[in-house]
Amino acid sequence: MPSPLILGIETSCDETSVALLERDGTVRVNHIASQIERHQPFGGVVPEIASREHLQHLFPLVTRSLADAGAAWSDIDSIAVTSGPGLIGALLVGVAGAQGLAYGLGIPIVAVNHLEGHIFSPYLQTDGASIPLPKRVLSLVISGGHSSIYDVRPGDGRAQVRMINRTRDDAIGETFDKVAKFIGLPYPGGPQIEKFARQGQADVRRFPFPIAQFKDESADFSYSGIKAGAIRLAREHRIHSGGDEKAMADFCATFQDALFAQLFDRLGTVWSRMQSEREAMPTEIAIAGGVAANGVLRDRILEWGRHRGVIVRLPEKRYCTDNAAMIAFAGLQMGIPADPRRVVARSRIR
Repeated sequence: MPSPLILGIETSCDETSVALLERDGTVRVNHIASQIERHQPFGGVVPEIASREHLQHLFPLVTRSLADAGAAWSDIDSIAVTSGPGLIGALLVGVAGAQGLAYGLGIPIVAVNHLEGHIFSPYLQTDGASIPLPKRVLSLVISGGHSSIYDVRPGDGRAQVRMINRTRDDAIGETFDKVAKFIGLPYPGGPQIEKFARQGQADVRRFPFPIAQFKDESADFSYSGIKAGAIRLAREHRIHSGGDEKAMADFCATFQDALFAQLFDRLGTVWSRMQSEREAMPTEIAIAGGVAANGVLRDRILEWGRHRGVIVRLPEKRYCTDNAAMIAFAGLQMGIPADPRRVVARSRIR
């Protein structure tokens, strides 16, 4: 008898995604309708455009996913949908669509926190069942809207997720995008800056970026200072697309290093504080979110893990950006099936 499937729906920002997963975490299909070209002229996501694109793509993607998986409606026994955080108009499209399907099929909905979707994404594989989850993992979620570290304990049944820190202002991916826009690089900015950074050398004397520290010794991130400093330096040194390519490359290399320097500073602080606890340390560290696709960061986090004797889980690049496979998988780990009438979209979830 075939395994029952969970239908995943993700519409939190600018990518419509639908996936079908088996109970062991095997991804049968994971389709994404990207909106990058629609938002590029504006240098960022326009909420109204995003909502309209979701309305256009959601149900055709559901139909296509069923066909590509060779599945019937009767094979689906639950629906996992992103209920927040995200753009409220975009979230409402996914939640309302999931509610309608759940009513029609007579199956429950699992409301999924988008960030928890990212947390579990490094354990998904292209082929076969998901990687077994450890008893405790330190998860770093870094994207255009979020920069946080979590203490995750999968356990049996509902996993426990505790936020350790967060950004107090700009997220790391947001900082990439805003600085890239200022120097004339297209959206999304992270991959563009990484491309130039690989051709340059970090020059901290020419482009100084201090690591932000708080008087209360908080381990929170703060990227607004780096963003403001980067814009000031770019203006002073006339760094702009179409200008001096060597200066552009060195600027991008230094700027990217500064972003990652703060990331590893906070990660080191959190790790040291955990070592002072009497509990068993996490056996794995996982990074997730759009910035986790950065090749330089992936190399450095692997080295960080080797020095500390801890396993590092990197998501496959297809699971770094927003996708429904991670939402369905998080639904398996975190979800409590609910009546469709009880599911509410929320732009913020504390």
